[in-house]
Amino acid sequence: MQFTSCAQIAKTYGNKGELLLRVESDRFSELLEVCENTEKEIEEPVFIYFDGLPVPFFITSAHHRSNNAWIVFFSTIRDTVHAEEVVGKELLLIASEQDRLENLDTLVGYSVVSEEDKRVGTISKVYEYPGNICLELKETGILIPFHEDLVRSFDQKNKTISMVIPTGLIK
Repeated sequence: MQFTSCAQIAKTYGNKGELLLRVESDRFSELLEVCENTEKEIEEPVFIYFDGLPVPFFITSAHHRSNNAWIVFFSTIRDTVHAEEVVGKELLLIASEQDRLENLDTLVGYSVVSEEDKRVGTISKVYEYPGNICLELKETGILIPFHEDLVRSFDQKNKTISMVIPTGLIK
């Protein structure tokens, strides 16, 4: 499951477990606005990492404070002691398709390596075609379909992606 950052928990607010958030995401702001206007809890969970694992939390109420500041209640945090445990933490949402596509632009500059460990080229651009994402290679201009079934490994440190290259695509 992929996540995207949506807010930072700035501080506790009041003495009933309220938290002040600094919101960083338009999508999350929209969810909070719906929660505030309808007075219904947000159905989509937000996540906070604890001990390397994402833990889901549900927001039961939200109140706009100013600009990007919101005061929220989580269903499982009802006192200051528990609220203080999450201060400074990052809130995450499950990444939407748009979030994932925006993150694909970070692949520009990565080297593509075939399943035979042969360097195929460097990614110069990522194209989003309906139902098909393609990587353009700088050296040849060839477009390689980018699909999770074709990715063998991903090395962020060395900026390389090992892929199964469809037959006939590369000479």
